[in-house]
This record gives sequence, structure tokens and C-alpha cells, in this order.
Amino acid sequence: MAQPGVILCADIGSSSLKAALIDFDGRERAFAREPYPPEKLAAGENGSGAPITTADWEAAFAGAIRRLSAGTGLLRAQAVCISGNGPTVVPVTDGADSPAPLHWYDRRAPLAGNVEGRKSFFLPRAAWFMERRPREYAETRYLFSSQEWLSYRLGADPFTTLPSPAYKPYYWDTDQCAGFGIDPERFPPMVPLGCIVGGVSEEASRRFGLAEGIPLVSGGPDFIMALIGTGVLKPGMVCDRAGSSEGINICTAAPAAVPGLRTLPHAIEGLWNLGAVMPVSGRLFDWYRHITDQENRPYAEILESFRAPGMNRLLRRVSGAEFPAVFQRGGTAFSFPQGLPSRVELGVTVLESLGFMVRRILDDLAARNFPVEEMRLSGGQAKSPLWNRFKADITGVRLLAPEILDGELAGDACAAAAALGEASGIEEAARNMIRIKHTYESDPVIHARYEEQYAAYREAERRFVGDEDTILRIPAPGSSVSSRRGG
Repeated sequence: MAQPGVILCADIGSSSLKAALIDFDGRERAFAREPYPPEKLAAGENGSGAPITTADWEAAFAGAIRRLSAGTGLLRAQAVCISGNGPTVVPVTDGADSPAPLHWYDRRAPLAGNVEGRKSFFLPRAAWFMERRPREYAETRYLFSSQEWLSYRLGADPFTTLPSPAYKPYYWDTDQCAGFGIDPERFPPMVPLGCIVGGVSEEASRRFGLAEGIPLVSGGPDFIMALIGTGVLKPGMVCDRAGSSEGINICTAAPAAVPGLRTLPHAIEGLWNLGAVMPVSGRLFDWYRHITDQENRPYAEILESFRAPGMNRLLRRVSGAEFPAVFQRGGTAFSFPQGLPSRVELGVTVLESLGFMVRRILDDLAARNFPVEEMRLSGGQAKSPLWNRFKADITGVRLLAPEILDGELAGDACAAAAALGEASGIEEAARNMIRIKHTYESDPVIHARYEEQYAAYREAERRFVGDEDTILRIPAPGSSVSSRRGG
């Protein structure tokens, strides 16, 4: 059983489910991460289907509860709050779930609207489901997001979390539903972020090992919860959220129509979120672990090996241009005209290349009058001081690491604290619970060296990306790649 005064927070990610017990002072008492089956992840990212099912989410959640309770009986908490990725759509009938959710990364269904004035991220996917699976659609009672579905399974009333009133057109409204031919009754009623929507049922208590009656609190989409959980709640503040992909999100006082960047409302009414996405981030490091036979080796141990003397960078010379050997072009590609290097060199290259990709996003933002001098970190990468130092030295940006580095989970805790009356609202909860633990400043000497390498990187990228003879495409996790492995 859990100690009193903790909130059970969970986040349904693309490759794993994370959960934590967080107290009202913002201290993480316990943490668990449960990955989904790797063969299913590989199939989904290859576009051969969307094989991660709601049963996989349930299994991961149950596994996380077992870890958090440490075999001491029913896990007890003051509340449960769940966030999740989106726009994933989960059809539910009165009797059972449909075979699989329509994941946000599922290539079979369109990701977003913005067609003929339609803004909804959910309705295009619901329309695809209606057109391609008419029988299942006819039997569907509700269309949930991932976090709402799991809360419903735990005993919540049917609900849809609206992060702020400004989000309604990005979810659905009467006019857009009519335009897509979708019955609006398929969607549960909208409720505000951070309110009580039910309690853990007797059945869910037996299935998951949670104490019956624990209040269930409405959580939101992962990127919104990460903004709250890193305290990015004022204009000019920036969150760097890095998982399988990576997003740089800037809080702004007004919407900004910037080509290539996503502008959405913030959770705080009147504020907006300007986002730039790097499609490949943590997935690139997972690929590196796979081709170097280190999938079962702890991340910390791998990163420690990068401290070997002289292994501070890897450059290759192509037609007179020195450059790190990774480029981003839609996905990401490696260029190794002289063959693969040792695994330590390759690992350092991966970190440096991720840093250069982030630097490029920051340059693009600055060119659009959104300069970034400081970012708050969230995600698994942020748990590595070495990784953070690489990124700070390459970008020249100050990085702030909160005490709880999984911003989604910290945001869930803030929402629950507000719902239970421990704070007057989410903003006060964040002020009380979010604290910066570490600051990473760039080393001027190292940063100057990386400035030269970055210039060469951009020049080589312009000249050589697209040469299929020197491009090794990154496969999805779980698949194989032919390569020469170094020591």
C-alpha cells in the first residue's frame, strides 16, 4: 500500500507507460516504466498497422501498479490522474473495445484537419474509422482519447478533457461534426482539465490492485501536461520535451501563424503554445543500442562509456567537408562513406547529432523572432547529466532540469492537487510543486568549437543529404540492419 498523501500519476506514451507516486509537495516517492512489446512497436512504426492495443496499455498499467506497490497489497493514493499521447482515438462499444486504437502515428488515418477551415485533430480520424470500418463504427458507443479511455476503465464516467475553452475547435464542435458526417453523441461530454470524474470501481480494484473509491481526475494530452509539469506557464518560457520524438514548445501571449510550426492554445486561458517537432530523438538512441547489441545494457552505463578520453566527437571527411555523420531529412539518416566506426564513436555521434538537430530548430525559431535562451527539460533524455551537457554545449542555451523530469507525470500531479483543493488552481499547484534542481550552462570554449562543427554540418547537409549511396536509413525498433559493429 502507498503512504498517505500521494497521487498516482500515469502517462500513456508511444513506446511505454510511465507511472509515479508524487506527494503534494511535488516529491516523487516511486517511479515505474513499463515498455510495450517491442515486436508490436516495430510493426506500428513501420506502418504495417497499429498493433499496440488497449490490452497492452492495461497490461503496462497493471505492471506499473505492481512495481509501485512493491507487493504490499492494494495501492492506495489520494487520487489518480492519467495523461496520454494524442490525437489517438479509442472506439469503445457497450460491451468491449474495438480491436485497436487509431494511434496518432497510424499512417492509415489522417493526423489533422485544417481542411476547409476545419481545425479538429480528432474528427478526421473518426471519419476514417466511420468510412473504413462501418460495422464497428455502428457498434461504437464512445470515441475516447487514450487517457480518457483508461480512466473510464478504472471507473470514471465517460468524459473528454478540454485543456482550456480555446481548445474546443481543435477537438470537435457541432459544425465540424456535421462537415465530417460524425454523430457528436459518439464523443463523451467535455469537462475541464483537473476535475474529479469518478472513482476506482470494485472491478478495477480487483483487476489492477488499486484501492476502491480513489478519486479519478481528468488528465490531458501529454504535451499539455508537460508544459504544466515543467512550470512553462508564462509567455517566453520554453519546454524541451524529449521522448521517442522531441518537441520544443514556447509559451506565447498570442497565436502566431508561423509556417512549419504548430500553434495551439495553452492550458492557461489566454496563452498559446508554439511548437516545433523533431520526429526522431530517443528512437535514434534506441536504434543505436540495437545495432551495437546493447539493448539490455542500462542507459546510464552506456552513457558512462562515452567519457573515454578523446571521444568528444566524431567527424568524417567528405569532399573536403568535415561533418558529424547524422542528418535529419523527414526521418533521420546516417552517412558513413568509410564504414561504421566503433560503438563508442557512433554513440557520441548520436548525441552530438541530436544536439545539432535541436540547434537547427532553435535557429529556425530565432529567425522567426522567437529567440530561445533557456529551456526547461522533460523526458527520459533529461535524466542523463551527460546528455544535458552535450545539448547545452552544442546549442549554447541554458537548460533547467526540474526535480521531476517526467513533466507529464508532474503535470498530472498538479491537476490532481487542484482537483482535490490542495491548490486554488493548476497555476498555484505548479508554483507549489515544480522546482528546478539542476542548471546546465554551456562551456564557452566547447561551444565555440561546436559552432565551427555546426557550420560544417549545415553545409554538408545541404550538399550530401539525399545521396542514397551514403545514406543508411534508421529501421524501426526491433528490426535488423546490416552493419559492421565496432568495439
